[in-house]
Amino acid sequence: MATRGSERFQTRKNRPVRRLLAVLALSLLAVSCSGPGDDEADTAAPAATDVGGDRADSGSETYAAVTTAAPRSRTDDVMAEPEPAEEPMAEEAADYAHTEAEAALEAAAAASGTAAPAEAVAELEAAMAETAAAAADSATSGVSRSQAAESDRARPEEERRRRCPECRANTFEDYGVNPFVDPYDDNLSTFALDVDTASYVVTRNHLEGGQLPPIGAVRVEEFVNYFDGGYRSLIDEFNITLEAAPSPFSDPDRVMLRVGVQAPELLSDLVIPDTVVLVLDRSGSMSQSAGPADRPMERISLVHEAVELLLSGLPGSTRVGVVAYNDRAATILDPTEVSGNAGWIADEIRARVYPGGSTNAEAGLVRGYDMALREADRGRAVLVLLLSDGVANVGATRTDDILEEIGERGDIGLSTIGVGLGPFNDELMEQLANKADGTYHYIDTPSEARRIFVENLTSLLASVARDAKIQVEFDRDKVLSYRLLGFENRAIADEDFRDDTRDAGEVGAGQSSTALYEVTLDRSWDRGRGPIATATLRYRRPASERITETWASLHADDVERSFRDANPHFRLAVVAAEFAEVLRDSPFVEDRSMEELSYQADRVADELRRDADAEELADLIDTARRIRRR
Repeated sequence: MATRGSERFQTRKNRPVRRLLAVLALSLLAVSCSGPGDDEADTAAPAATDVGGDRADSGSETYAAVTTAAPRSRTDDVMAEPEPAEEPMAEEAADYAHTEAEAALEAAAAASGTAAPAEAVAELEAAMAETAAAAADSATSGVSRSQAAESDRARPEEERRRRCPECRANTFEDYGVNPFVDPYDDNLSTFALDVDTASYVVTRNHLEGGQLPPIGAVRVEEFVNYFDGGYRSLIDEFNITLEAAPSPFSDPDRVMLRVGVQAPELLSDLVIPDTVVLVLDRSGSMSQSAGPADRPMERISLVHEAVELLLSGLPGSTRVGVVAYNDRAATILDPTEVSGNAGWIADEIRARVYPGGSTNAEAGLVRGYDMALREADRGRAVLVLLLSDGVANVGATRTDDILEEIGERGDIGLSTIGVGLGPFNDELMEQLANKADGTYHYIDTPSEARRIFVENLTSLLASVARDAKIQVEFDRDKVLSYRLLGFENRAIADEDFRDDTRDAGEVGAGQSSTALYEVTLDRSWDRGRGPIATATLRYRRPASERITETWASLHADDVERSFRDANPHFRLAVVAAEFAEVLRDSPFVEDRSMEELSYQADRVADELRRDADAEELADLIDTARRIRRR
């Protein structure tokens, strides 16, 4: 008996059985076709053709929806599909696999009049035994398949660290993988908006160095955020876009839902900092390389170059103060206007900020915040920028302890810029930005520094939303299950969505954030009644402190039938997310994902010919494939 929200019994453990069944069936059909009877051959061939035709038709009839407009009339009927079978329990799973295998063998043998080859039967029995053992282990241990999959993720992580000894010096936090949720258990998905991009650049650094990234280094949302979402920017308000399409990386009865949030370039109460306080790490580790081995550059040299780019783009009236730290902190420059002084400020930093000593990030941030507080008390908006590899080894070294020391002020933001790998503390840099009203980025080359401090400087400096939260509501009658890809460490309790004291995400001018959901639709629902999903954005306008809500819904009347028909930016986001899923060994990744990823990445890169980032993604996927083959 099918139940709502249940998934088909198909795991990696029973896939060998299914594959062997298919091989056996084809083998038996081939034997029968080669027999003396022409009638038998004539009968077998159409049967195989019909099966293939049904599968192809089923795939082409998968639906998607794309809309940001108000509901329109819906007259087309969605093709009804059978509900997925109830997922058997552990013991039943083993029986199910055996029964299915034996029945298929008997049916194939009966159809051909030929016994199954002995070696094939033996191989099938071995695969069945493996499936039964896995089911028995699950039953006796009390560990679900999803929990077992999470446990399995530790093995590839250990292997990666063994192959990359220098990676052991890095600190990353693995937040796990979001599961599928039955909307009858919880039809609300709530999280803080995130516009960070660091994870993708960190991963690129690893891959270009010939190593797979640690699992904890991969955050899906930051992969997706790195790329242009293709969203339309509005004046003085946010634009929410909901799109959906079938995905080549998922089951045919599911669609990928994209929730895109585009910040305005201009806002009537835009906040641009009057003062920027630079907190620069000058500890001994900053003498190490920042980027790939083929493009060596000292981390401190990259920081110097990044600061020069920043100074060249700041408004002349902006005041810049500089604090540097190693085992102790020192003021390099009190807040000084950039106008007429940019070159002198850069020279002072080059002369006085050089690597050596231990790393007391707490001391550096406390001194930097003291400087920021003095500026804020004079009525100035202040942004603190921390440029560091995050390897704190003196003083407070935990995020919460450091934040407790520096305190929190609504008129002071803290954004972090990570530099270099091995050693590198990603967890500290990300959490400092998340909890201190800022964003987290990572630079490993001069070109990446230019991307942050020149091309996206306004986004880095100008805040258009504080404590931004998203809540997506799924219709229980239309959705069987859903899964949010990424945002594992940005989750917010549903009941806290309208609690405006709850810290959430910060968004800069022109920035965008994308969330992707894998959604299983109930094909029997009436298309003419209500939306599939509604996304609501709630945020605080930075100058007026006014709370604003805006929303958009996804309806069924703009249904597309294939991934190919979705817009290329949608497909680019899905490819980026799936790449992250593969690299973090998500239990929801299909076996052939890398091959399909390479194909889809090449297609979308060809379509977005002016997008160098899309081409780079396709190249990185090929690089990862080569590394995985070693």
